Amino acid sequence: MTARSFRVLGPVEVWNDGRPVPRQTPRHRAVLAALLVDAGTTVPLDVLVDRVWNGQPPTAVLGTLQAVISKLRRELEPDAVGGRWEVLVTRDPGYRLEVTPEDVDALCFTSLLRAARGHAERGEVEAARTAVGEALELWRGPAYADVAETFAVEEAARLEQLRLDARELAADLDLRLGRHGELVEDLRALVRAEPLREGLRRSLMLALYRAGRQAEALTVYDEGRRLLAEELGVDPGRDLQTLHERILRQDAELAGPPAEVRLPEPRPEVAPVRAADPLPAPLTTFIGRTRELDTLAATLADRRLVTLVGPGGSGKTRLALEAARRAAPEGFTPALVELAGVGDPALVDTEIATALGVTLAAGDALGLLVPALQGRPTLLVLDNCEHVVDAAAAVTATLLARCPELRVLATSRQPLGLPGEAVLPCGPMPAGDVNSDAVRLFLDRARLAAPHLAEPTDEELALIAGVCAELDGLPLAVELAAACLTTLPLPEVAARVDDRFGLLAGGWRTAHPHQRTLAATVQWSVDLLDPRQLAVFRAVSVFAGSFAADGVEAVAGPDGEGGTLELLRALAGQSLVEVDHRSARYRMLETLRQYADQLMDDDERRVLRDRHAAFLADLAERLEGKLRRRDGGPAWHRLDAEQPNLRAAMAHALATGQGVTALRIAGSLGWYWYRRGYVAEGRQWLAEALTAAPDAPVPVRAQALLSDALLAYLTGDVPSIWERTNELITISPGEDEGNLALALVLRGFVRALLGHVDKENETAQDVARGMAVAERCGIDWVRSEIAMTLGQFSRADGNPDAALQHLDRAEELARQFGHTWAECSAQWVRAKVHIELGHGPEALTAIARTTLLAHDDGDRTSMLAGLLTAAGAATAAGLPRVGAVLLGAIETLSRLVGYDPLRMDPVDGQGYVASTQAALDPQEYEAARAEGRAMDMDAAIALVQRLAGRPEPAVPAR
Repeated sequence: MTARSFRVLGPVEVWNDGRPVPRQTPRHRAVLAALLVDAGTTVPLDVLVDRVWNGQPPTAVLGTLQAVISKLRRELEPDAVGGRWEVLVTRDPGYRLEVTPEDVDALCFTSLLRAARGHAERGEVEAARTAVGEALELWRGPAYADVAETFAVEEAARLEQLRLDARELAADLDLRLGRHGELVEDLRALVRAEPLREGLRRSLMLALYRAGRQAEALTVYDEGRRLLAEELGVDPGRDLQTLHERILRQDAELAGPPAEVRLPEPRPEVAPVRAADPLPAPLTTFIGRTRELDTLAATLADRRLVTLVGPGGSGKTRLALEAARRAAPEGFTPALVELAGVGDPALVDTEIATALGVTLAAGDALGLLVPALQGRPTLLVLDNCEHVVDAAAAVTATLLARCPELRVLATSRQPLGLPGEAVLPCGPMPAGDVNSDAVRLFLDRARLAAPHLAEPTDEELALIAGVCAELDGLPLAVELAAACLTTLPLPEVAARVDDRFGLLAGGWRTAHPHQRTLAATVQWSVDLLDPRQLAVFRAVSVFAGSFAADGVEAVAGPDGEGGTLELLRALAGQSLVEVDHRSARYRMLETLRQYADQLMDDDERRVLRDRHAAFLADLAERLEGKLRRRDGGPAWHRLDAEQPNLRAAMAHALATGQGVTALRIAGSLGWYWYRRGYVAEGRQWLAEALTAAPDAPVPVRAQALLSDALLAYLTGDVPSIWERTNELITISPGEDEGNLALALVLRGFVRALLGHVDKENETAQDVARGMAVAERCGIDWVRSEIAMTLGQFSRADGNPDAALQHLDRAEELARQFGHTWAECSAQWVRAKVHIELGHGPEALTAIARTTLLAHDDGDRTSMLAGLLTAAGAATAAGLPRVGAVLLGAIETLSRLVGYDPLRMDPVDGQGYVASTQAALDPQEYEAARAEGRAMDMDAAIALVQRLAGRPEPAVPAR
């Protein structure tokens, strides 16, 4: 095979300079396969379409095909310049893969088979056997294994017949070389697979006879004769009949050459050694894990001890065996030692010796293993070490120290803990996406049980993706779910996946008991925990999503007898909890979480969930005070990460009569919900919590009332704003309540924004009082919001010069305190002032600053409010079509975020819409809006930056 090679003798793969090209989608694989069938020749367009779409092409098929071809070209030649493609080229009337026979494994195979036949005809037996052996080594599984189109199935059948020809030729050559003794079992398996193929049956009979098993050879003939009569109604061919007659009379010429005998060279004081058993042949196709295999190959080339760690059912064994087959260092013989069945740690060395063929005639197993492995390059695969990890570590340490040519690849749910050990994670497969590895695995395993899934519909793919995501992408769970299709339809499997341990209670009879069902796999890990570790395992199951160490201390600490963090680390070390080092958080797979939850009774579960809710309430209150500060970034990120836990805590508190706890959480999240755009969700939680806790302490209720008033402002719900702020002002016990200052400022700001007539000068009074309260409470950042409110008030009062002066002050204070929202809002109001003055470019500059600040902060509501004002600014600057594009973008993005800026800013916003619409004819207006509807948030923000001549944002919004 060459630097760029195409492999179809198994799943379709492309390799470039020794590395696999990333896996393609099923459609891309089909197109590539359709070209590879005729590699080196032009495939006409109509033929290509017919092959890929099985004679039923969709509408606009040529456009789809061109897109696929374009993607394939970029994958095959990532460094090509200016469309100068050299591999996948356009040649009238279609496309051609410019490859040589050496580039495609199927062509290499047929070439080698042809050469082997030529050697055999000339009597060059050794050369023939070498050539056919090289040909067979190219096979990795069924040809075109992951392409289901008819042309690929037909081509795979043709190649499979040639493969059988090659195996039949190899058997005949081995018989001519006197290797009948080692052929019998392989031939018997081939005959079972192809019982009507007389050449294979003839070779098996001859091998049995030469091995001194005449009776068995005659039995093989009788079985074939009966089968031919029953299946085809014919007698065996003349060659088979003649061989039968010669065996009956024990023809001396059948003896053939003497059998090859390969005796091991005598080694002093070494136990007798036989050949280790070969790695077990896989019964199913290996799917995915490309990155892990590459990492394993590189690590095995460099390190002598590599341990694959991961939770039960994550596919560690299969990955290790695949790596041993593909990536064993050159010259090393892989050998598998299965430790799952070893109950006594003292027998680990004995199990290794047995697997390696070391005869334990006398002496201890470890003492015999060392000399047997010296000078014998071996890659030892130690599978399932977790339950005997200390013994496995001790034996491994001794062998590695005394056998320089030994390398060990271990699988375990925890590391061996030895110096120099390279620990590689084997986690779940990517799941959820219809093209993910987990979905591909499901489809591959489902093909026999549900043949129609060879061409799944979009609805079926969506169901499968949901099942795989629900099962955490655990390969064992995915395979068990696919096996359920033998007795359940796919929609039923999807509907029952919530009860995963009940659904996946079946299994494979040949599997080790701890791998037979999903529950057994998890229990195998749980059985290894001591009582304190088990208590923490149950406790962390109350967390939803990821969690941090301080949360575990709060929930599990009271029962942990100290050292909760060490117990958590022990769970992570045993792959029952995952560690995300970047976020400094932990995560438990949903499968493990559900199992841990089933280990608790109702009383324990209630206690742990109460602690969880109390911790989240304390955390939310603590973080709320940091959200408007310069150093507030970590608080925002923490709340982002804790959203699933906060929701679970509020739901539990409301369901168990703990209304105050729910209100503490909801009230503290108001500003977070405001800026992240969770408007409808926040108002729903607040409404339920306020109803559930009518007698909550005043500071708790005041915080919740302010939060609901803020969210009501975003929805344009003016009555609720007045109701909530008026109640808050009424119940505040004195002039030192921080929420009172914020309520007064909010009430004044909204009054000014909506252009309310203020004959009693209430706005000025609210602002002045709010300023005084803020100063007494030490809430310095409120000063920036007050200055911004004064700017809005001056603008509403028809005094743009005063408005701009207040806004200058607001921005200066906001930057001083690090209150980016106030700075962003001041720029927003500034843009409105310039629009009213007819200063379009200045308005665009201000609103570009607004949207960029909001983008960098992940403030979705401010981004949308800014885009609405940007539409007005663009129209004011003489660019109404751009304004209409932005209005179209807002229409789409508002639905995605769940917040409509027109409801928050009804007066000015409707004015911007009207002025933009009036500046364009209806057809152009609608066309521009349609263009905008296709934009995402980043594209819309970038458009505003370009209008203002500013750099576009470098990172996407959170």
